[in-house]
Amino acid sequence: MMDHRRLKKAGMAALILAAYYGFVRYTGTGIPCLFRFVFHLKCPGCGITHMLLALGKGDLSGAFHSHPVIFCFGPFLLWLLIKSLGNYLFSRKTVWKKWESAGMLVFLAALLSFGILRNIV
Repeated sequence: MMDHRRLKKAGMAALILAAYYGFVRYTGTGIPCLFRFVFHLKCPGCGITHMLLALGKGDLSGAFHSHPVIFCFGPFLLWLLIKSLGNYLFSRKTVWKKWESAGMLVFLAALLSFGILRNIV
């Protein structure tokens, strides 16, 4: 049975994310990257907001160029999010299959490599 307190929490999180997306889309002002501010390098996550804004406009090319790793792994990450959210809402423990665990390791390796290469190339 669905846990309604958890549903409210998840709904509130979704509402906050949607409000942030709308704010950034219409003002052009987002949360600055602390890593970039301190180290003057792009972190592995820099570009995700731009990618999501481009996806919201239907600009697949712009989304890919903003953050190619997250763009390519997007369907996989969405699957993990949906699975985790479903288990959270129904108070079940999330158990990852071997292919999901392997996919997460490949994703993390790709993200780390991208984070390093984007600053030296």
